[in-house]
Amino acid sequence: MDTLATARAAVDAASDEAGRQRALTALAASLFEYDSLEAVAVAEEAIELARRLGDSDGMAWARHNRAWALGSLGRLSESLVEQLAVLEHFEATGDPVGTANALMAIGDIYSDAGDTATALDYLERAVAPMEHAGDRLGRGVLMNLTALAMSHAGRHGGAAKLFSEAQGVFSDLHDPLRVAMAMINRGFELLVVAEEEQPNASNLIVETETVAREVIACGSGLGDAGRNTVAYGRSLLAQVHARAGNVEAALAEAAEAQLVAARGGFDTLVAEIALDRAEWLTAGGRPREALEITAWVADQSAASGNNRNLARAASLRADALEALGDHEGALVAHREYHRLDGAVRSEANELRAMLTAERLQVEQTRREAEVAQLRVVELEKLDHSKRDFLASVSHELRTPLAAVLGFATELADAWDAFEPAEARSLVELIARQAADLASIVEDLLTMTRLEAGTMTVHCLPVDVGEVVAHTAKALGREWDRDVRLRGTATAAADPLRLRQIVRNLLTNAFRYGGSDVWVDVRGGADDVVIDVCDSGGPIPLPRVVTMFDPFDHEEGDGRRPHSVGMGLAVARSLAALMGGNLAYLHVGEASIFRLTLLAASTLQMPRDSSPRAVAAQ
Repeated sequence: MDTLATARAAVDAASDEAGRQRALTALAASLFEYDSLEAVAVAEEAIELARRLGDSDGMAWARHNRAWALGSLGRLSESLVEQLAVLEHFEATGDPVGTANALMAIGDIYSDAGDTATALDYLERAVAPMEHAGDRLGRGVLMNLTALAMSHAGRHGGAAKLFSEAQGVFSDLHDPLRVAMAMINRGFELLVVAEEEQPNASNLIVETETVAREVIACGSGLGDAGRNTVAYGRSLLAQVHARAGNVEAALAEAAEAQLVAARGGFDTLVAEIALDRAEWLTAGGRPREALEITAWVADQSAASGNNRNLARAASLRADALEALGDHEGALVAHREYHRLDGAVRSEANELRAMLTAERLQVEQTRREAEVAQLRVVELEKLDHSKRDFLASVSHELRTPLAAVLGFATELADAWDAFEPAEARSLVELIARQAADLASIVEDLLTMTRLEAGTMTVHCLPVDVGEVVAHTAKALGREWDRDVRLRGTATAAADPLRLRQIVRNLLTNAFRYGGSDVWVDVRGGADDVVIDVCDSGGPIPLPRVVTMFDPFDHEEGDGRRPHSVGMGLAVARSLAALMGGNLAYLHVGEASIFRLTLLAASTLQMPRDSSPRAVAAQ
């Protein structure tokens, strides 16, 4: 309670909206264990303040605390959706403390719903970020929640051990309320283990009695803040007396526990202790008193909608009526119990199914948002590539065009001023620049037709060596480079498009490859392989991944111009259209662009001997 008072005082003392927002968030975290409804209201005020301030982290923490409070009110579905959203924020911002807390909260929700497998999975995921954050208090809370989930899964021995470890963590932090909480949980686990381990049962019961008395002493020292602790401690001590066969002592301790819980306003705990008393009263030969208690609990539970306590009350009423010899009344009570128990189980199953559906829906929505974001990034990248492409095309067209116009104008204006050799040199330069322009325009038109699906190739037997030699000779003159050719074969190809592919691959080798360029041609029974090789080093993997994409190009560095970024894309698309493939590999000291085409023997020539036509799809 001192912590709660301190939290309230911090809200009153806040000097600005940001400070008030932080103080309200902290107050909501302190409140939910005492008054969950107030905790929700306080958290919502903190959320609104954070929204107004544009503080996304502050809003996430306030939403996290509101979700904890919603969960303690039994509104698990709302709590789950909120915590999943908060988890996404903390993971995106790389906040290990927030991530661990959200994962713990989600695990606790599934634990409350009885889905222990999912609960333990989330709690296990919280360990790494919690360790990374170095949050000792959070580590203790995580241990406590994991032990509760283990208990729900029937792993009581392991749960008792983990509760003991959590108690040690809280003790080191001088947090008496959480120490008492861990002790209470451990005590109830020890009683269950005592039932399972008959040879060691008496020792475990003695140990549990020690724990119960320590809990009562701890709670008594905390004043009003310790009422809940004292009530649980006395309830645990009553269970110990009952296990030891001392029914009267159990009844007396349970009655005292019930009074303490009632003074603290812990109505659910009051009903649970009352039902324990009814069970022991029947076992002690006082069934009429048990009937009075079960009737009172049934009224209280019906008003609050607690079907679990209603079901147990019906079962104990049946036992009491049976003890009184009212077999017909007992049968009615048994039927009521089975109806209520079935409803409780059905509610639990529906809740688990609903929580799973909520989680899947949130995850699906998140995946869809991620896909949409990726699409936006892709579109932005494509837009950037096309703008870059237009700039590149403009540069690539302007440079040779300026040379053609300039030299042609000079020749036209002063032809007689040039020596024949000079005039021939200028004309050859104009021809080379015009050829560059023609190749760029050809690639542009080809790319347009390929993207539109209107490109058609006409495949017929082609002497690959002849096409390569002719193309290499023409390009070699333009680039002042020699190309060695080894081998030849006859492929099923469109001659015009094969020349375009070879020209693009050789231009790429001249522009970016090593000083030595050569072409190897090999023919097989079914295909023809054309390797355009250079002595350059291997192309980096990121570049290999994208270099066949349209508009992808490597920037110039002053020693060589940058390209338009269509040559390789056009070459691969044309190869595929002719039934072949284009790939990159690096072998030894050589970078190789390997063009594979079908052998001419695969052509099915019709009777009129016309070539095979293939249209782009």
